[in-house]
Amino acid sequence: MNTEINNPPPNTLRVEAWRDLPSNKGWMTYRVTAQDGSAHKIKVRKNNRRILEAIMNGPVLAASAVRISDNIHILKRDYGVTIKTEMYENDTATDRAKFGVYFLVDSVVAVSTDGGA
Repeated sequence: MNTEINNPPPNTLRVEAWRDLPSNKGWMTYRVTAQDGSAHKIKVRKNNRRILEAIMNGPVLAASAVRISDNIHILKRDYGVTIKTEMYENDTATDRAKFGVYFLVDSVVAVSTDGGA
């Protein structure tokens, strides 16, 4: 039997613990620009900021030991950040048959700090 192995990008972050994510937790304002050019600002802190900054740096493995999917959902639903999930097969690190990787679709840039880290 021939099974195709799909590999996520080599820079995909595998989150084993919160220490694997950026450590800044203070308020930060970001400008989110969609592919159609429309833009809005969001203000996030704590784990939403940590997850957003991680996915701004590159793709993030969805099957995380610290349940980052909850924060991904909040960023998408409450803050209007477009994040897609691509599915892959055969994760050799965990023996999962299928797993997802989160990718940031929008352009997101920090525009101001509001209270420090």
